[in-house]
Formats: sequence, structure tokens, C-alpha cells
Amino acid sequence: MKALYALASLAALCSCANQPQGLTLNQLETSQYEVTERSRLPVDFAAVQQNLFRHAAVCHQTYVFQMEPRESSYADVVYRPQPGDGWDKSVVLHLVLLQNRTVDVKAYSYRPGQMERVHKMLTAIMKPDSCGVDNSWENKMDL
Repeated sequence: MKALYALASLAALCSCANQPQGLTLNQLETSQYEVTERSRLPVDFAAVQQNLFRHAAVCHQTYVFQMEPRESSYADVVYRPQPGDGWDKSVVLHLVLLQNRTVDVKAYSYRPGQMERVHKMLTAIMKPDSCGVDNSWENKMDL
């Protein structure tokens, strides 16, 4: 009986170990969970915020823009399916503001298959009046 109880306890512990309940933003923003990246988008943080507000008004899809504390060149745009969802269910665009007032972006997701959501988020930043995926802004700059 003790062996059966020990096996049941071990099985419960193993199933809990596979759950990312304690996943933090720092753990998410690693190469393991990187989905894609874009370089030198022709926007700055003020334009990103304005475009996200416009997109929310037009398309009724809200993304959260948050600056990193004490770092004026780093920010995140976050999508959560439900307001209380953790980082394991979120899609994050990590933004780095460059000296030439353009932005580098890296997208992160714990869950696979989030490329369409990433494209929707990038569209909200670059083409705020488009409610679907619109890639017409890509590759427009001379790199």
C-alpha cells in the first residue's frame, strides 16, 4: 500500500514539474522560446503606443505596452488570451529602441504555433487600422 501511495505521489509530482506555473518574463525571453525577430522597424516607442491605442479603437484588440523599469530603451508588447493568464500563455514582443529611433523586435512564446498572433501584433504596431495580418510594411527599409 505504501508503494502504491509513493508511486501516486511521484506521478503527481512529475505532472506538476511539466507545468510552467512559475514561468517568469525573464525565463520566457530566452532563445529557447524565441519565435521570430525583426530589425529596425521605422517606429519609436511613442509611435508604438499611439498605434496600439488606434488599433484597440478600430479592431477592439488590446495589447499591453510596458516599459522596463529604469530602462528607457527597452519595452514589451504583451498579448494575453485572458487578463489573468501567466507568461506561459502570453505572447511577448520585446522591443529595443535604437539610437536612430527605430526598433528591433524579438517575439517570444512558451507555446508553439503562435506565429499568426505575432504577425497580428506586428500589424497592430505597423498598420494599426488593419485588423488582420498585413505584412505590406515588411522589408520596406534599406538594410
